Amino acid sequence: MSIGNVKFTDDRIQFPQWKELKPTTPWGSLPVLTLSDGTEIAQQRAILRLIGKATGLYPTDVIAAAKVDSIMDAVEDIGGKTNAEGQGLPQAEKEAARKAACTEEGGATYEILKKIDSVIGSNEGCYAVGKSLTIADLCIYVGSCTLISGLYDGIPKDALDSFHNLAILRKAVRSNPAVSKWYDGLDKSVKVPTSFGKI
Repeated sequence: MSIGNVKFTDDRIQFPQWKELKPTTPWGSLPVLTLSDGTEIAQQRAILRLIGKATGLYPTDVIAAAKVDSIMDAVEDIGGKTNAEGQGLPQAEKEAARKAACTEEGGATYEILKKIDSVIGSNEGCYAVGKSLTIADLCIYVGSCTLISGLYDGIPKDALDSFHNLAILRKAVRSNPAVSKWYDGLDKSVKVPTSFGKI
């Protein structure tokens, strides 16, 4: 919405509020987009596509749109596969399994990242689909930031360093003037990504 110059209120829910708010949301989850007429749209990918269409960040060509969708689905797999690594193991073993999953020898997380890196590399320019920024690039950026944010125990901060094309895309997204302006406007207590991997 910042990229498309759409005015919006970024209403952050504090954890103590969530128990009371949860049953009032369409799917019992966040995020929820509330339009000016009161219509509520839930589920992050649905919101991303709606805003992408409204701001020109989602292709009108059906094949390009399908490519964007497939990339977003692949990014979603990063979280699921990473979270599954080491499930049920003692903490140290779980962390070791997740770290191994990010290596060329070991793992599911690495393989998804490698494929995403390859898709970016095979496209003209620094983006995943087409010659300009799309919601696929935003999804890749957020998904990769989440991976190395500390959310997943055992994932090293340098897990993205071997993916050159991914680093270029991440830098392109983060240096977009509207994205930079949005980050600059965040509350200073919010942790802001500054590392992109090796370029």
